[in-house]
Amino acid sequence: MAVSTRVRFSLINASFFKGLSRRPLPTTARRVVVTGKGVPERGGIPSYMEGLFSSNLSSRYELWFFNLAQGDVREGGRLTGGNLARTWRDAVELWRLSRDADLVHIHSALGPQLTLLRAGCLAAAAKLGRSAVAVHGHGGRIEQWVSNSRTKWVARLGLAFADRVICVSVGSYSALVAALGQERVVLIENGVDVDAFGPTSEGGAIPRLLFVGGLTPRKGAIDLMVASAMLTDRGVKHELLLVGGTPDEGRQEEIRVRKAAPPHAQFLGLLPHSAMPDLYRAVDVFCLPSWWEAMPLSVLEAMASGLPVVASRVGDIPRLVEDGVSGRLVAARAPEQLADALESVLQDSSLRRRMGQAGRRLVQERFTVDESTARVDAVYSELLGMKQVPRDFEG
Repeated sequence: MAVSTRVRFSLINASFFKGLSRRPLPTTARRVVVTGKGVPERGGIPSYMEGLFSSNLSSRYELWFFNLAQGDVREGGRLTGGNLARTWRDAVELWRLSRDADLVHIHSALGPQLTLLRAGCLAAAAKLGRSAVAVHGHGGRIEQWVSNSRTKWVARLGLAFADRVICVSVGSYSALVAALGQERVVLIENGVDVDAFGPTSEGGAIPRLLFVGGLTPRKGAIDLMVASAMLTDRGVKHELLLVGGTPDEGRQEEIRVRKAAPPHAQFLGLLPHSAMPDLYRAVDVFCLPSWWEAMPLSVLEAMASGLPVVASRVGDIPRLVEDGVSGRLVAARAPEQLADALESVLQDSSLRRRMGQAGRRLVQERFTVDESTARVDAVYSELLGMKQVPRDFEG
């Protein structure tokens, strides 16, 4: 198969591809091009794709990766010349790749609307290359804007070339079923490697509070800063650690967060996904007070690590975190309520331990990476069954 320089560079250098070429493949293996933002990007989508490449899918399919990451470019969701040019280049490149592929699996936030239309352009390019197409929507705003006749029409137009649309949360699934019909939409919940992420060890004298996400107000980063300052004023000792970098909206959002930080906040920057299990094990409480979410992988990773989770009551988070059992749930954009919830958890080590154990049990029972990838495999099998003649495998 002809592989572009960009694709081959991603394949060789992305850490989660190591060892892929050593796995034996059947001579009839189908080619799947996984498309989305990978290294150097961090976050839910890159982490999810890492799970796909680390799973047994790589022993059943010839997986290739088309990396849409643009380095320091941050124009997410905006109609700019740079975004239009980038979409055109990516669509042309994906069309070339799809001519030698059986399936293209596109990962996108699918929100705002321009992001969905960009994913639709990529799906159209893959379909022109005669590939089956699955679009995987990870964003937490899908249900907010696919809510009336106009936005449903936009969704139908943007996703017209997708054979299947995969959702990760109940809210996004319901919204897209209303727009596209039930036969094309599939709910596949996120999952994590439970063995890799737990359990946590006993903490130190001062509990450590961890936030993981883009440094932007919409992730609740500033709300957390305000709540942390309140806790300090109340005499509640704690350390505040933040992992994350510049969000898609641009550097100005990160600057706003850093300006709001109390003196005791520690910014750890972007960390490779391989470093996260040790970090989760080194802290005591995880907090994600986002304004909106779908099903955040960071919450699942924290729960798998035996951490109590304090988070906002948005998206599918209430399906993961049971208030008072595995953590605490609060309203979004409510720093004082957040401070109250954090105080009750930070000041009771036995409560933290019980909550962490309850959360880990839930992930073990319902949200493993094996279960998630098995459902992806089922979609692959269904879509590839549509193709009459498999392409010959080239070693």
